[in-house]
Amino acid sequence: MKTQIKPFGLHRKVVLAVLVLVLPLFSSAQIRIDWQQCYGGEGHDHGQCILPINGGFLVCGVVAAPQNTGMVSCGIVSEYDNTWLIRIDGQGILQNQQCWNWDEDFYLKEFISLESAKTDNNEFYMNAHTNGKVTILKLDENLNELWRRTPGYYGTQILPTDDGGVLLGGSYGYLNKSQGTDTILKLDGEGNTEWKISAGMAVVKIIRAKDGGFLVGGSDNEVLNDYYILKVNQNGEIVESIALGTTYPRILLELEDGFLLAGNVGPDGPNAHGEFDILLSRIDEAGHILWQRSCGGSSNDLLSNVFANANGGFTVFGYTNSNDGDLHNRAGNDYDIWVFHIDASGELMWERSIGSPTNHEWIENKYPSVKRTGEYKYAMAGTMCWEETPSGDVNCSNSAEIPNSGQNYWVLHVTDTINSTGIPEPLSPTGIQMYPNPTYGRVTLQGIEPVEVQVFDALGQWVKSFYNTNEILLGDLPKGMYLIKAVLEDGKTFTDKVVKE
Repeated sequence: MKTQIKPFGLHRKVVLAVLVLVLPLFSSAQIRIDWQQCYGGEGHDHGQCILPINGGFLVCGVVAAPQNTGMVSCGIVSEYDNTWLIRIDGQGILQNQQCWNWDEDFYLKEFISLESAKTDNNEFYMNAHTNGKVTILKLDENLNELWRRTPGYYGTQILPTDDGGVLLGGSYGYLNKSQGTDTILKLDGEGNTEWKISAGMAVVKIIRAKDGGFLVGGSDNEVLNDYYILKVNQNGEIVESIALGTTYPRILLELEDGFLLAGNVGPDGPNAHGEFDILLSRIDEAGHILWQRSCGGSSNDLLSNVFANANGGFTVFGYTNSNDGDLHNRAGNDYDIWVFHIDASGELMWERSIGSPTNHEWIENKYPSVKRTGEYKYAMAGTMCWEETPSGDVNCSNSAEIPNSGQNYWVLHVTDTINSTGIPEPLSPTGIQMYPNPTYGRVTLQGIEPVEVQVFDALGQWVKSFYNTNEILLGDLPKGMYLIKAVLEDGKTFTDKVVKE
Protein backbone atom coordinates (compact mmCIF):
# COMPACT_ATOMS: atom_id res chain seq x y z
CA MET A 1 0.00 0.00 0.00
CA LYS A 2 1.38 3.38 -0.97
CA THR A 3 1.15 6.36 1.32
CA GLN A 4 0.53 9.91 0.13
CA ILE A 5 1.60 12.73 2.44
CA LYS A 6 1.78 16.25 1.03
CA PRO A 7 2.27 18.93 3.70
CA PHE A 8 1.76 22.53 2.62
CA GLY A 9 3.42 25.77 3.72
CA LEU A 10 6.30 24.17 5.68
CA HIS A 11 10.04 24.62 5.45
CA ARG A 12 11.74 21.58 3.92
CA LYS A 13 13.53 20.66 7.16
CA VAL A 14 10.27 20.78 9.08
CA VAL A 15 8.63 18.61 6.43
CA LEU A 16 11.34 15.98 6.76
CA ALA A 17 11.03 15.99 10.53
CA VAL A 18 7.28 15.53 10.33
CA LEU A 19 7.65 12.69 7.85
CA VAL A 20 10.11 10.87 10.09
CA LEU A 21 7.64 11.10 12.98
CA VAL A 22 4.44 10.16 11.21
CA LEU A 23 5.45 7.82 8.39
CA PRO A 24 5.66 4.66 10.55
CA LEU A 25 2.11 5.27 11.75
CA PHE A 26 0.59 6.13 8.38
CA SER A 27 2.34 3.39 6.42
CA SER A 28 0.76 0.72 8.63
CA ALA A 29 -2.59 2.39 9.25
CA GLN A 30 -5.60 0.85 7.51
CA ILE A 31 -8.96 -0.74 8.06
CA ARG A 32 -8.79 -3.91 10.13
CA ILE A 33 -11.64 -6.41 9.72
CA ASP A 34 -12.70 -7.39 13.25
CA TRP A 35 -15.34 -9.92 12.16
CA GLN A 36 -17.66 -10.63 9.24
CA GLN A 37 -20.66 -12.79 8.43
CA CYS A 38 -23.03 -13.57 5.53
CA TYR A 39 -26.81 -14.11 5.40
CA GLY A 40 -29.23 -15.12 2.66
CA GLY A 41 -31.32 -17.66 0.79
CA GLU A 42 -31.52 -19.05 -2.73
CA GLY A 43 -32.33 -15.72 -4.36
CA HIS A 44 -30.35 -12.50 -4.68
CA ASP A 45 -30.25 -10.73 -1.31
CA HIS A 46 -28.94 -7.17 -0.98
CA GLY A 47 -27.92 -5.69 2.37
CA GLN A 48 -28.65 -1.97 2.53
CA CYS A 49 -28.85 -0.57 6.08
CA ILE A 50 -27.35 -1.36 9.47
CA LEU A 51 -28.06 -0.10 12.99
CA PRO A 52 -26.18 -0.87 16.23
CA ILE A 53 -28.74 -1.58 18.94
CA ASN A 54 -28.59 -3.08 22.45
CA GLY A 55 -25.28 -4.91 22.08
CA GLY A 56 -25.95 -6.19 18.56
CA PHE A 57 -27.09 -4.98 15.16
CA LEU A 58 -30.14 -4.74 12.94
CA VAL A 59 -29.52 -5.29 9.22
CA CYS A 60 -32.12 -4.64 6.54
CA GLY A 61 -32.36 -4.98 2.80
CA VAL A 62 -34.19 -6.87 0.07
CA VAL A 63 -34.49 -10.61 -0.57
CA ALA A 64 -35.58 -11.98 -3.92
CA ALA A 65 -38.00 -14.85 -4.49
CA PRO A 66 -38.08 -17.74 -3.74
CA GLN A 67 -38.53 -17.12 -0.03
CA ASN A 68 -38.14 -19.37 3.02
CA THR A 69 -34.86 -20.93 1.90
CA GLY A 70 -31.54 -20.92 3.63
CA MET A 71 -31.56 -18.38 6.45
CA VAL A 72 -34.76 -16.67 5.28
CA SER A 73 -37.65 -18.04 7.35
CA CYS A 74 -40.11 -15.15 7.69
CA GLY A 75 -43.12 -17.04 6.38
CA ILE A 76 -43.77 -14.81 3.35
CA VAL A 77 -43.97 -16.46 -0.06
CA SER A 78 -44.24 -14.07 -2.99
CA GLU A 79 -43.07 -13.77 -6.58
CA TYR A 80 -42.02 -10.21 -5.74
CA ASP A 81 -38.98 -9.00 -3.82
CA ASN A 82 -39.52 -8.61 -0.09
CA THR A 83 -37.90 -6.43 2.52
CA TRP A 84 -35.93 -8.49 5.06
CA LEU A 85 -34.84 -7.31 8.52
CA ILE A 86 -32.55 -9.44 10.68
CA ARG A 87 -31.20 -9.02 14.18
CA ILE A 88 -27.70 -10.33 14.97
CA ASP A 89 -25.65 -10.27 18.13
CA GLY A 90 -22.33 -8.47 18.61
CA GLN A 91 -20.42 -11.22 16.78
CA GLY A 92 -22.83 -11.69 13.88
CA ILE A 93 -24.92 -14.65 15.05
CA LEU A 94 -28.50 -14.51 13.68
CA GLN A 95 -31.03 -13.93 16.49
CA ASN A 96 -34.33 -12.88 14.91
CA GLN A 97 -35.86 -11.80 11.60
CA GLN A 98 -38.92 -10.19 10.04
CA CYS A 99 -40.21 -9.72 6.48
CA TRP A 100 -42.66 -7.33 4.82
CA ASN A 101 -44.53 -7.53 1.55
CA TRP A 102 -47.29 -4.99 2.10
CA ASP A 103 -47.75 -4.02 -1.58
CA GLU A 104 -47.76 -7.05 -3.85
CA ASP A 105 -48.69 -4.88 -6.81
CA PHE A 106 -45.29 -3.18 -6.55
CA TYR A 107 -42.15 -5.00 -7.59
CA LEU A 108 -39.52 -2.52 -6.46
CA LYS A 109 -39.10 -2.53 -2.69
CA GLU A 110 -36.18 -1.11 -0.78
CA PHE A 111 -35.14 0.16 2.62
CA ILE A 112 -33.90 3.71 2.77
CA SER A 113 -33.15 4.34 6.45
CA LEU A 114 -32.97 2.51 9.77
CA GLU A 115 -32.51 4.66 12.89
CA SER A 116 -32.88 4.32 16.67
CA ALA A 117 -35.85 6.13 18.17
CA LYS A 118 -35.02 8.50 21.04
CA THR A 119 -36.94 6.47 23.62
CA ASP A 120 -36.02 4.30 26.60
CA ASN A 121 -37.31 1.07 25.05
CA ASN A 122 -34.81 0.27 22.25
CA GLU A 123 -37.42 1.15 19.63
CA PHE A 124 -36.43 2.17 16.10
CA TYR A 125 -37.75 3.66 12.87
CA MET A 126 -37.61 2.23 9.36
CA ASN A 127 -38.22 4.06 6.11
CA ALA A 128 -39.11 1.84 3.14
CA HIS A 129 -40.11 2.47 -0.48
CA THR A 130 -42.38 0.62 -2.88
CA ASN A 131 -42.08 2.21 -6.33
CA GLY A 132 -41.65 5.64 -4.78
CA LYS A 133 -44.35 5.39 -2.10
CA VAL A 134 -42.78 5.89 1.30
CA THR A 135 -43.76 3.98 4.44
CA ILE A 136 -42.51 4.87 7.93
CA LEU A 137 -42.60 2.06 10.49
CA LYS A 138 -41.89 2.15 14.20
CA LEU A 139 -40.83 -1.19 15.72
CA ASP A 140 -39.85 -2.50 19.14
CA GLU A 141 -36.60 -4.30 19.94
CA ASN A 142 -38.23 -7.68 19.11
CA LEU A 143 -39.01 -6.46 15.56
CA ASN A 144 -42.74 -6.14 16.29
CA GLU A 145 -44.48 -3.35 14.39
CA LEU A 146 -45.87 -0.61 16.67
CA TRP A 147 -47.33 1.53 13.89
CA ARG A 148 -46.88 2.48 10.27
CA ARG A 149 -47.66 5.59 8.24
CA THR A 150 -47.64 6.25 4.50
CA PRO A 151 -47.29 10.04 4.27
CA GLY A 152 -46.71 10.25 0.51
CA TYR A 153 -44.04 9.75 -2.09
CA TYR A 154 -40.27 9.94 -2.37
CA GLY A 155 -39.28 10.27 1.24
CA THR A 156 -35.56 10.12 1.79
CA GLN A 157 -33.58 10.41 5.03
CA ILE A 158 -35.23 10.08 8.43
CA LEU A 159 -33.93 11.61 11.65
CA PRO A 160 -35.31 10.63 15.08
CA THR A 161 -35.98 13.60 17.37
CA ASP A 162 -35.40 13.96 21.11
CA ASP A 163 -39.14 13.75 21.88
CA GLY A 164 -39.41 10.24 20.44
CA GLY A 165 -40.70 11.41 17.06
CA VAL A 166 -39.06 11.48 13.64
CA LEU A 167 -38.33 13.85 10.73
CA LEU A 168 -38.75 12.79 7.09
CA GLY A 169 -37.43 14.69 4.07
CA GLY A 170 -38.79 14.64 0.51
CA SER A 171 -36.23 13.69 -2.13
CA TYR A 172 -38.06 15.51 -4.93
CA GLY A 173 -39.41 18.40 -2.87
CA TYR A 174 -42.72 16.78 -2.00
CA LEU A 175 -44.05 14.01 0.21
CA ASN A 176 -47.69 14.22 -0.89
CA LYS A 177 -48.40 14.84 -4.56
CA SER A 178 -51.91 16.10 -3.84
CA GLN A 179 -50.82 18.69 -1.27
CA GLY A 180 -47.99 20.57 -2.92
CA THR A 181 -44.33 20.59 -2.03
CA ASP A 182 -43.86 19.27 1.50
CA THR A 183 -40.10 19.33 1.99
CA ILE A 184 -39.88 18.13 5.61
CA LEU A 185 -42.47 16.32 7.71
CA LYS A 186 -42.37 15.98 11.52
CA LEU A 187 -44.18 13.04 13.14
CA ASP A 188 -44.57 12.56 16.88
CA GLY A 189 -43.87 9.27 18.67
CA GLU A 190 -47.35 7.97 17.79
CA GLY A 191 -47.05 8.78 14.08
CA ASN A 192 -49.17 11.95 14.09
CA THR A 193 -48.11 14.91 11.95
CA GLU A 194 -46.92 17.83 14.08
CA TRP A 195 -45.60 20.22 11.43
CA LYS A 196 -44.36 20.39 7.86
CA ILE A 197 -42.15 22.70 5.79
CA SER A 198 -42.57 23.47 2.10
CA ALA A 199 -39.38 24.95 0.68
CA GLY A 200 -39.27 23.73 -2.94
CA MET A 201 -36.18 21.75 -2.03
CA ALA A 202 -35.05 18.21 -2.87
CA VAL A 203 -33.79 16.96 0.50
CA VAL A 204 -30.61 14.89 0.49
CA LYS A 205 -29.58 14.88 4.15
CA ILE A 206 -31.05 15.82 7.55
CA ILE A 207 -28.76 16.00 10.57
CA ARG A 208 -28.98 17.30 14.11
CA ALA A 209 -27.42 20.76 14.51
CA LYS A 210 -25.04 21.71 17.30
CA ASP A 211 -27.54 24.29 18.58
CA GLY A 212 -30.28 21.66 19.09
CA GLY A 213 -32.15 22.31 15.85
CA PHE A 214 -31.73 20.62 12.47
CA LEU A 215 -29.68 21.12 9.31
CA VAL A 216 -31.31 20.14 6.03
CA GLY A 217 -29.12 19.85 2.95
CA GLY A 218 -30.48 19.69 -0.57
CA SER A 219 -30.91 21.47 -3.85
CA ASP A 220 -33.42 23.52 -5.78
CA ASN A 221 -35.96 21.31 -7.53
CA GLU A 222 -35.16 22.93 -10.86
CA VAL A 223 -31.38 23.42 -10.55
CA LEU A 224 -29.68 20.36 -9.06
CA ASN A 225 -26.29 22.07 -8.71
CA ASP A 226 -27.80 24.89 -6.64
CA TYR A 227 -27.12 23.24 -3.27
CA TYR A 228 -28.00 24.96 0.00
CA ILE A 229 -28.45 24.26 3.70
CA LEU A 230 -31.52 25.15 5.74
CA LYS A 231 -31.24 25.72 9.47
CA VAL A 232 -34.52 24.70 11.10
CA ASN A 233 -35.46 25.03 14.77
CA GLN A 234 -37.35 22.40 16.78
CA ASN A 235 -40.68 24.13 16.03
CA GLY A 236 -40.27 23.67 12.28
CA GLU A 237 -39.28 27.28 11.52
CA ILE A 238 -36.57 28.08 8.98
CA VAL A 239 -34.10 30.39 10.72
CA GLU A 240 -31.36 30.58 8.08
CA SER A 241 -30.52 29.50 4.53
CA ILE A 242 -26.90 29.08 3.39
CA ALA A 243 -26.39 28.97 -0.40
CA LEU A 244 -23.38 26.94 -1.47
CA GLY A 245 -23.71 26.64 -5.23
CA THR A 246 -21.55 23.53 -5.34
CA THR A 247 -22.03 20.14 -6.93
CA TYR A 248 -24.81 17.91 -5.68
CA PRO A 249 -23.60 16.16 -2.47
CA ARG A 250 -25.14 13.32 -0.47
CA ILE A 251 -23.43 13.72 2.90
CA LEU A 252 -23.51 16.78 5.15
CA LEU A 253 -21.39 17.03 8.31
CA GLU A 254 -21.43 20.02 10.66
CA LEU A 255 -17.95 20.80 12.00
CA GLU A 256 -16.71 23.27 14.58
CA ASP A 257 -16.10 25.98 11.97
CA GLY A 258 -18.16 24.99 8.98
CA PHE A 259 -19.24 21.91 7.04
CA LEU A 260 -18.00 18.97 5.04
CA LEU A 261 -19.98 18.04 1.94
CA ALA A 262 -19.42 14.74 0.16
CA GLY A 263 -20.92 13.22 -2.95
CA ASN A 264 -20.10 11.95 -6.41
CA VAL A 265 -18.91 13.97 -9.39
CA GLY A 266 -18.51 13.07 -13.07
CA PRO A 267 -15.60 13.56 -15.46
CA ASP A 268 -16.13 17.34 -15.48
CA GLY A 269 -15.54 17.64 -11.71
CA PRO A 270 -12.50 19.34 -10.15
CA ASN A 271 -9.34 17.25 -10.73
CA ALA A 272 -11.47 14.30 -11.76
CA HIS A 273 -9.79 10.95 -12.43
CA GLY A 274 -12.37 9.37 -14.72
CA GLU A 275 -16.04 8.39 -14.83
CA PHE A 276 -17.23 9.05 -11.25
CA ASP A 277 -15.14 10.25 -8.31
CA ILE A 278 -15.93 10.81 -4.65
CA LEU A 279 -15.80 14.59 -4.11
CA LEU A 280 -15.13 16.05 -0.66
CA SER A 281 -15.68 19.79 -0.12
CA ARG A 282 -14.66 21.61 3.05
CA ILE A 283 -16.92 24.67 3.52
CA ASP A 284 -16.71 27.52 6.03
CA GLU A 285 -19.74 28.81 7.95
CA ALA A 286 -20.52 31.39 5.24
CA GLY A 287 -20.55 28.76 2.49
CA HIS A 288 -17.11 29.46 0.98
CA ILE A 289 -15.11 26.49 -0.26
CA LEU A 290 -11.85 26.04 1.69
CA TRP A 291 -10.66 22.98 -0.22
CA GLN A 292 -11.97 20.23 -2.47
CA ARG A 293 -10.60 16.77 -3.14
CA SER A 294 -11.68 14.30 -5.85
CA CYS A 295 -10.85 10.74 -4.82
CA GLY A 296 -10.86 7.74 -7.12
CA GLY A 297 -9.52 6.29 -10.35
CA SER A 298 -10.43 6.15 -14.01
CA SER A 299 -13.59 4.06 -13.52
CA ASN A 300 -16.51 4.34 -11.05
CA ASP A 301 -15.90 5.27 -7.40
CA LEU A 302 -19.13 5.81 -5.46
CA LEU A 303 -19.66 7.25 -1.98
CA SER A 304 -21.56 5.58 0.85
CA ASN A 305 -20.74 7.52 4.03
CA VAL A 306 -18.20 9.84 5.70
CA PHE A 307 -17.33 10.20 9.39
CA ALA A 308 -15.48 13.04 11.11
CA ASN A 309 -12.79 11.88 13.53
CA ALA A 310 -11.35 13.35 16.69
CA ASN A 311 -8.00 13.91 14.93
CA GLY A 312 -9.64 16.37 12.51
CA GLY A 313 -9.63 13.94 9.61
CA PHE A 314 -12.34 11.89 7.92
CA THR A 315 -12.89 8.18 7.27
CA VAL A 316 -14.69 7.65 3.94
CA PHE A 317 -16.59 4.53 2.81
CA GLY A 318 -17.70 3.66 -0.70
CA TYR A 319 -17.16 1.13 -3.46
CA THR A 320 -15.05 1.07 -6.62
CA ASN A 321 -14.05 -0.75 -9.77
CA SER A 322 -11.01 1.45 -10.45
CA ASN A 323 -7.45 0.13 -10.40
CA ASP A 324 -5.49 3.35 -10.74
CA GLY A 325 -5.44 6.94 -9.51
CA ASP A 326 -5.81 6.90 -5.73
CA LEU A 327 -6.24 3.11 -5.62
CA HIS A 328 -3.23 0.82 -5.25
CA ASN A 329 -2.85 -2.97 -5.20
CA ARG A 330 -6.56 -3.70 -5.55
CA ALA A 331 -7.07 -7.46 -5.84
CA GLY A 332 -10.55 -7.50 -7.38
CA ASN A 333 -11.48 -7.20 -11.05
CA ASP A 334 -15.06 -6.12 -10.35
CA TYR A 335 -16.54 -3.91 -7.61
CA ASP A 336 -14.94 -3.85 -4.16
CA ILE A 337 -15.68 -1.89 -1.01
CA TRP A 338 -13.27 1.06 -0.76
CA VAL A 339 -12.24 2.78 2.48
CA PHE A 340 -9.82 5.70 2.83
CA HIS A 341 -8.72 8.31 5.36
CA ILE A 342 -8.44 12.04 4.60
CA ASP A 343 -6.68 14.46 6.95
CA ALA A 344 -8.03 17.87 7.99
CA SER A 345 -6.40 19.51 4.93
CA GLY A 346 -7.91 17.09 2.41
CA GLU A 347 -4.81 14.95 1.92
CA LEU A 348 -5.11 11.20 1.41
CA MET A 349 -3.43 9.37 4.30
CA TRP A 350 -4.21 5.77 3.35
CA GLU A 351 -6.70 3.71 1.34
CA ARG A 352 -7.75 0.09 1.15
CA SER A 353 -10.16 -1.97 -0.92
CA ILE A 354 -12.05 -4.85 0.68
CA GLY A 355 -13.29 -7.70 -1.48
CA SER A 356 -12.58 -10.83 -3.47
CA PRO A 357 -10.43 -11.27 -6.59
CA THR A 358 -13.05 -13.51 -8.22
CA ASN A 359 -16.39 -11.78 -7.51
CA HIS A 360 -17.81 -8.36 -6.66
CA GLU A 361 -18.80 -6.91 -3.28
CA TRP A 362 -20.20 -3.51 -2.45
CA ILE A 363 -21.98 -1.28 0.03
CA GLU A 364 -24.88 0.75 -1.28
CA ASN A 365 -24.31 4.41 -2.11
CA LYS A 366 -27.96 5.46 -1.50
CA TYR A 367 -28.52 4.14 2.00
CA PRO A 368 -26.96 4.42 5.48
CA SER A 369 -25.02 1.18 5.04
CA VAL A 370 -22.19 2.19 7.40
CA LYS A 371 -22.63 3.25 11.03
CA ARG A 372 -20.13 4.31 13.66
CA THR A 373 -19.98 1.96 16.66
CA GLY A 374 -17.14 3.66 18.56
CA GLU A 375 -14.05 5.79 18.10
CA TYR A 376 -12.57 4.67 14.73
CA LYS A 377 -14.90 1.63 14.73
CA TYR A 378 -17.62 0.97 12.16
CA ALA A 379 -20.22 -1.61 11.10
CA MET A 380 -20.99 -2.14 7.39
CA ALA A 381 -23.92 -3.85 5.68
CA GLY A 382 -23.32 -4.71 2.04
CA THR A 383 -23.63 -7.41 -0.57
CA MET A 384 -21.26 -10.25 -1.45
CA CYS A 385 -21.38 -12.98 -4.07
CA TRP A 386 -21.52 -16.48 -2.65
CA GLU A 387 -18.40 -18.54 -3.30
CA GLU A 388 -17.92 -22.27 -2.75
CA THR A 389 -14.38 -21.45 -1.66
CA PRO A 390 -14.13 -18.00 -0.02
CA SER A 391 -11.26 -15.86 -1.28
CA GLY A 392 -9.65 -12.54 -0.56
CA ASP A 393 -11.37 -10.69 2.27
CA VAL A 394 -14.57 -12.73 1.97
CA ASN A 395 -14.42 -15.30 4.75
CA CYS A 396 -17.86 -15.94 6.27
CA SER A 397 -17.89 -18.88 8.66
CA ASN A 398 -21.59 -19.53 8.05
CA SER A 399 -21.47 -19.72 4.24
CA ALA A 400 -22.44 -23.41 4.41
CA GLU A 401 -25.88 -22.31 5.63
CA ILE A 402 -26.52 -20.44 2.35
CA PRO A 403 -28.05 -22.99 -0.06
CA ASN A 404 -26.93 -21.85 -3.53
CA SER A 405 -24.76 -19.31 -5.28
CA GLY A 406 -26.02 -15.77 -5.54
CA GLN A 407 -25.81 -12.43 -3.81
CA ASN A 408 -26.17 -12.27 -0.03
CA TYR A 409 -26.01 -9.85 2.86
CA TRP A 410 -22.40 -9.21 3.93
CA VAL A 411 -21.90 -7.65 7.37
CA LEU A 412 -18.49 -6.51 8.59
CA HIS A 413 -17.23 -4.81 11.73
CA VAL A 414 -14.01 -2.87 11.09
CA THR A 415 -11.55 -0.58 12.88
CA ASP A 416 -9.66 2.37 11.42
CA THR A 417 -6.27 1.80 13.06
CA ILE A 418 -4.84 5.22 12.26
CA ASN A 419 -5.41 6.54 15.78
CA SER A 420 -6.50 3.62 17.93
CA THR A 421 -3.23 2.40 19.43
CA GLY A 422 -3.68 3.37 23.08
CA ILE A 423 -6.10 3.99 25.92
CA PRO A 424 -6.62 7.66 26.89
CA GLU A 425 -6.08 8.83 30.42
CA PRO A 426 -9.20 8.82 32.61
CA LEU A 427 -11.21 12.04 32.53
CA SER A 428 -13.97 13.30 34.83
CA PRO A 429 -15.90 15.87 32.75
CA THR A 430 -18.38 18.17 34.43
CA GLY A 431 -21.96 16.87 34.35
CA ILE A 432 -21.06 13.22 33.71
CA GLN A 433 -21.46 10.65 36.46
CA MET A 434 -20.72 6.94 36.69
CA TYR A 435 -22.40 5.10 39.54
CA PRO A 436 -22.32 3.06 41.68
CA ASN A 437 -18.55 2.93 42.16
CA PRO A 438 -17.53 0.47 43.58
CA THR A 439 -20.14 -1.82 42.00
CA TYR A 440 -21.26 -5.41 42.31
CA GLY A 441 -22.10 -5.60 38.60
CA ARG A 442 -24.23 -2.86 37.04
CA VAL A 443 -22.82 0.62 36.27
CA THR A 444 -24.86 3.54 34.92
CA LEU A 445 -23.43 6.44 32.91
CA GLN A 446 -25.41 9.66 33.41
CA GLY A 447 -25.12 12.81 31.30
CA ILE A 448 -24.06 11.27 27.97
CA GLU A 449 -25.51 9.04 25.23
CA PRO A 450 -22.61 6.82 24.08
CA VAL A 451 -22.66 4.86 20.83
CA GLU A 452 -20.16 2.43 22.34
CA VAL A 453 -18.80 1.72 25.81
CA GLN A 454 -15.56 -0.26 25.97
CA VAL A 455 -14.36 -2.07 29.10
CA PHE A 456 -10.62 -2.64 29.70
CA ASP A 457 -8.95 -4.57 32.52
CA ALA A 458 -6.15 -3.23 34.74
CA LEU A 459 -3.55 -4.32 32.15
CA GLY A 460 -5.21 -2.33 29.38
CA GLN A 461 -6.66 -5.38 27.62
CA TRP A 462 -10.07 -5.03 26.01
CA VAL A 463 -12.72 -7.11 27.82
CA LYS A 464 -16.12 -6.30 26.27
CA SER A 465 -18.15 -3.60 24.51
CA PHE A 466 -21.72 -2.32 24.77
CA TYR A 467 -23.55 -0.35 22.05
CA ASN A 468 -26.11 2.47 22.36
CA THR A 469 -26.71 2.02 26.08
CA ASN A 470 -25.87 3.77 29.35
CA GLU A 471 -26.06 0.52 31.34
CA ILE A 472 -22.75 -1.36 31.71
CA LEU A 473 -22.98 -4.95 33.01
CA LEU A 474 -19.85 -6.24 34.76
CA GLY A 475 -21.44 -9.04 36.78
CA ASP A 476 -19.63 -11.82 34.88
CA LEU A 477 -16.17 -10.27 35.37
CA PRO A 478 -13.71 -11.03 38.21
CA LYS A 479 -13.26 -8.55 41.05
CA GLY A 480 -10.80 -5.75 40.34
CA MET A 481 -10.35 -2.36 38.71
CA TYR A 482 -11.59 -1.67 35.17
CA LEU A 483 -11.38 1.27 32.79
CA ILE A 484 -14.67 2.37 31.23
CA LYS A 485 -14.32 4.25 27.93
CA ALA A 486 -17.49 5.85 26.51
CA VAL A 487 -17.48 6.96 22.86
CA LEU A 488 -19.98 9.59 21.68
CA GLU A 489 -21.55 9.99 18.25
CA ASP A 490 -19.17 12.84 17.32
CA GLY A 491 -16.12 10.69 18.12
CA LYS A 492 -15.30 12.31 21.47
CA THR A 493 -14.47 9.98 24.35
CA PHE A 494 -14.83 10.04 28.13
CA THR A 495 -13.12 7.56 30.43
CA ASP A 496 -13.09 6.71 34.11
CA LYS A 497 -12.13 3.89 36.44
CA VAL A 498 -14.53 1.60 38.27
CA VAL A 499 -13.94 -1.04 40.93
CA LYS A 500 -15.83 -4.36 40.68
CA GLU A 501 -16.40 -5.95 44.10
